[in-house]
Amino acid sequence: MSLPPACSATSTSRLSDSVYELYNPGVESVLDVVFFHGLQSSHTSVPHLSTWISSGSHKEVWPQTWIPQEFPGARILSVEYDASISTSPTHGRLDLYLTAESLMHNLIFAKVGQHPWRPVILVGHSYGGLVIKQLCVQAHFSESLHRSDKQIARFLNSVTGIFFYGTPHHGSSSFFTPNGTKLKDASPLLDYVKLLCADAGRLHEYFDALRVNYKWSIAGVGESRPTTFMLDAESQNAVAVSREMIVVEASARYGDFTVEHEDHISLCQPESRTSNTYIRLTSFLQSNKVNRRRLPDNLQTVPKMAMSLHSDLLVEVQKILRTGPAAVALCGMGGVGKTTLAKLLFNELCAEYEYTCFIPRCTDMKNTKEIEDKVNSSMHHLGKQLTQGVEKWNPTDLRQQTLLLVLDDIDNGSHVAFLQDIVLKNDCANSRYIVTCRDRNILNSLDSCVFDVKFLNPESSTKLFMSYAFPYPTEPSPSLNKWVPKIVAKCDGLPLTLEVIGTYLKTKVRESIWMECLQALDEAKDVGRLDDKLWAQLRVSYDRLGSQEKEIFLDAASFFSNSSWKLREAKACWRVLYGYKDIQWQTLIDLSLVYDVTEEKSIQMHEQLRSLGIRLASGWGTGGRCRTWTPKNVPSRFNSSNYNESIAEGQFYSNDPGSSSTDMGTHIEEVIALRISRGTPIEVRDYDTLTFKGIIPLLHEHSMLLDLRDIGQMKKLQYLDSEVFMRNEVGGKLPKNVTLLRLRGDVNNLHDLVDRGLARSLAVLDLRAPLTCLPTTVSDFQNLEVMKFAKCLFEDLPEAFGQLPRLRHLTFRWCENLRSLPEAFGGLSQLQSLKLKDCWSLEALPDRFGNLSQLQSLKISGELSQNCLRASEICPSYKAW
Repeated sequence: MSLPPACSATSTSRLSDSVYELYNPGVESVLDVVFFHGLQSSHTSVPHLSTWISSGSHKEVWPQTWIPQEFPGARILSVEYDASISTSPTHGRLDLYLTAESLMHNLIFAKVGQHPWRPVILVGHSYGGLVIKQLCVQAHFSESLHRSDKQIARFLNSVTGIFFYGTPHHGSSSFFTPNGTKLKDASPLLDYVKLLCADAGRLHEYFDALRVNYKWSIAGVGESRPTTFMLDAESQNAVAVSREMIVVEASARYGDFTVEHEDHISLCQPESRTSNTYIRLTSFLQSNKVNRRRLPDNLQTVPKMAMSLHSDLLVEVQKILRTGPAAVALCGMGGVGKTTLAKLLFNELCAEYEYTCFIPRCTDMKNTKEIEDKVNSSMHHLGKQLTQGVEKWNPTDLRQQTLLLVLDDIDNGSHVAFLQDIVLKNDCANSRYIVTCRDRNILNSLDSCVFDVKFLNPESSTKLFMSYAFPYPTEPSPSLNKWVPKIVAKCDGLPLTLEVIGTYLKTKVRESIWMECLQALDEAKDVGRLDDKLWAQLRVSYDRLGSQEKEIFLDAASFFSNSSWKLREAKACWRVLYGYKDIQWQTLIDLSLVYDVTEEKSIQMHEQLRSLGIRLASGWGTGGRCRTWTPKNVPSRFNSSNYNESIAEGQFYSNDPGSSSTDMGTHIEEVIALRISRGTPIEVRDYDTLTFKGIIPLLHEHSMLLDLRDIGQMKKLQYLDSEVFMRNEVGGKLPKNVTLLRLRGDVNNLHDLVDRGLARSLAVLDLRAPLTCLPTTVSDFQNLEVMKFAKCLFEDLPEAFGQLPRLRHLTFRWCENLRSLPEAFGGLSQLQSLKLKDCWSLEALPDRFGNLSQLQSLKISGELSQNCLRASEICPSYKAW
């Protein structure tokens, strides 16, 4: 029907006998667009090019030059087939059926429709539209008869839309015999097309049924002007001129259709990129460039707001999955949204892969056999679940087929080994694998791109919480409005907590319940079944720790976190207590139990993990062992007035003052950490009894009595942090296991600490007391790494001070009487930082000061800072304080 002018070949690649590549993006394409030409009058023309020449002043094959500018990721193809209206020994003798059959094989050979994630859009002009319809109908019949022909099935499933330029869906009244003339050497093909037009209704009926079944999008344009063309008259071999409407609107109308002010030939030869016939096509390509035809059976359920909350990361991960590597790992603490993000990715991508499988909670499957059986029973093909069996499917079918596999919450090496085995057996470069994991260390052996799933920002946190607590159109009352930011802040950006707490508070209108909920987050209480819904899930990572790693986590949560102590001081203590190695702390980081901070920073962790750690440290799940002295752990009935020797003999008290004395009791000897907060009102009773509040900052509303003898009874005490004034006799009562000691008060010497054997375990010492001297036995502190002195009265240090083999950090503040440092000071081989603040009497550094080879930080203030010319030479990082 269409009679375009002849055109010489341009730069193209021939992929098969009939398929030419007009444009290749150079990377894995995201879309295939295939053009089908109409009838041709010349045997010498190249119809796959000449049909699509622009009609403007600059002639070009517009699919080759225009479309790539708007769709740079698309591969542009054009097919050539016998469509001559006159006969010759080589042309004009095929019919539509044979053309469609030949083209199907050639398109498959060119990999068209063989990547389920790459959609295919077919564009046909006139007779080319009929070729497309016949090709699809025959492909469907062939696939129905030969179920094993997966290539044809893939092609049909990959087609997302078809655009028609002037196609006679319902036949044509004028078919190249205008005014009764006949064509010279009329082609059998022409006669076949006449018959086809007469029977176009049946082809259209078959095709439209396929459109409904495969959910293809259909659009097109039709002509409104008659076409002028010249033909060779058979009788006189002369030229006849005719103006005819080749395909009337009634025959061309199908799908999203418009009539344009063009004739049959110019319809597919736009003048410019602003021509409506071109704009209509590009709009169609834009709306159908993603294959969303299939709705797989294994779509995952996700919260409505999930897409908007994770939109940026979702786009970033999808981009990586498009370009490689094959595996992506989502890492983060429990409840941060790894599984939700994996579900979103799976839903977005699953329609683009031939085989898909989503395996939740791999942590429940401890061996390879369990997870292998789960994968085999959960595999889907083209969105439909497979049944394993000899005649149904076999895992070997996956070989070199596109696969999207998600393994959620992998937690051991066998899971990684299984995935690596799947990758090896699948052996397909276009397959993709997504895993979620709490432990970054497990991912080290997996060749993957690791994404850390971050917490939600305050704005997103509020939106998520409100969506559960006050679903539209509900609005919070003014009395509850003030609690929203408090609870959202306490949730600390963790989606799981926001969801659980929001759901619990959904129908709660009493302000007291909201207050109770806020307290529950502080103390890891079981309100509204939080034990099952929140705390148990967060505890999973803790349960994976080794025994010493658990001790470190509990210390970090219940004592060091959110305190003035730095990570380096915690590590110093752990080296003594647990034989600490850096790999243990790294394990906690890998499991997202703590944040990754430098040693000069305070230990930080998520609010809910800290609350959970405090609860665990208070006896939950630890066999009744108590780590911290709090009003909750030590009942009010235990105080100085009823203290007696039975306590020392093993009497236990419950964590819950209202329960029996035998239920998870806490003996004072089991207390590990004691903090007496600064600024607390002190009641002194003969200097033997102190009254204080808030040993743990979160618990500051209670007061309780503590006799100094109580400290002496804490046989397992490891951390004593007192920021309040204490009497000198405390030093003589300290247990031998103390590794961290901060004292304020009348402590005037360290002899008692050495004499009672404390020196062997002490790793961190912070004294703010009027010490008049340091004993020569100071060298017995062999494990001491951090030492801080403030407002001490000593004038010099003993030579033995230089015999502290592990001392790394040393600070003197306001020691105004200190005149000199011993020459042996240069023997502190591990000293890394030294701070001298307002030590006004200190005039010079010892000669051997230059021997401090490990010194990295030196800060000096006072008179010495003005005269210390050597400091910058000794330590490049020296600065006046």
